[in-house]
Amino acid sequence: MSYLLKAVFAFILCLRVCVVYADPQDMVDPDHAAELVSTGRIVSLDQLLSRHLVLTQGRMLDLELEQNDDDFTYEVEVLHADGHVSEYEFDAVTGKLLQESFGE
Repeated sequence: MSYLLKAVFAFILCLRVCVVYADPQDMVDPDHAAELVSTGRIVSLDQLLSRHLVLTQGRMLDLELEQNDDDFTYEVEVLHADGHVSEYEFDAVTGKLLQESFGE
């Protein structure tokens, strides 16, 4: 399976998981997320991955697309090869890194 197909599958899977675990007021359902990407209102997961290679240098543990008023953010949790977990928050409209948190 190609990397692109795996990434798209992981994105869809994570969005479905977010439906169960995310705050219902903040979550974006998969159909709405697909519409936002197809209309160009937010960047796709593929675009985000190509702009931020740190996301591909580990194992993606969690991915959420959240909406707060008219702002959309991607929150990504990555397990790195050395065992530490980092969390990244991106502006889903521009793809710009907003915040980076390092864990253990």
